[in-house]
Amino acid sequence: MAVISPKRLRAHVEALTAHGPRFEDLPGVAAGLRYITNELTELGLPVRVERYGSELHEVNLVAEIQGGTSDDAVELCAHWDSVETAPGADDNASGVAGVLEAARALRDAELPARTIRFVLFGGEEDGVEGSRAHMAYITPQTEAIVFEMIGYTAADQAFPEELAGFVDPPARGDFIALVADEGSQGLLRRFAGRLEVPAFPLVLPELAAEVAMRSDHVPYWETGRRALLVTDTADYRNPQYHRPGDTAETLDYAFAAGVVTAAVRTITELTQ
Repeated sequence: MAVISPKRLRAHVEALTAHGPRFEDLPGVAAGLRYITNELTELGLPVRVERYGSELHEVNLVAEIQGGTSDDAVELCAHWDSVETAPGADDNASGVAGVLEAARALRDAELPARTIRFVLFGGEEDGVEGSRAHMAYITPQTEAIVFEMIGYTAADQAFPEELAGFVDPPARGDFIALVADEGSQGLLRRFAGRLEVPAFPLVLPELAAEVAMRSDHVPYWETGRRALLVTDTADYRNPQYHRPGDTAETLDYAFAAGVVTAAVRTITELTQ
């Protein structure tokens, strides 16, 4: 398996944030879409454009390694857009960088039985519009790993009050959270077993499910598909969340590389 390079992850994040926020008609949108397309194309992975509206930013970018014996797929996903007020290094250039480097690692693997699909969603910051639209293109058996901010570590860690009494969370933000609904527990266990960085696995209690219904895993869960949210917990750890200070130099790229490595290992096993 190819080694996931922290240096390459940082280079992706720096390139994606170089033109400012990736929001609606701002310059960062065209630059970001062009960068992602070029990176995947250079890997020999043609990019399909999935439009869900007429505006430039209303688009998902999709590339895949076709499976040999099954129409079923495992997807690795991240949203490429940011809010208007932030360059979005952690949220979510870190996730996009992880998808790009996973694609690099997986492109030369033996022909998988199941299709491996790389999906970069638009519209996450507008109510997961891109991932909702994507559901029309995939089979009910499709499984997904969703990267939602994978690069920030911190001395202090907070947790939603709604989870009080359900979990005993760590006080230090040096872990990656793996969040699943009941139907996705197997995917969570498999991913956790491939990690070499600290992890906090959480199968959401039904009474507290709303605390995690805020990213691109949600349409998968709502349609009965298996999906795993992989996150550094966003504003529960990162004080620069949705702020101008969400920049490339604030991230822990060795940590992110460990997360991406686990994703590559998991996808390899799921598609054998």
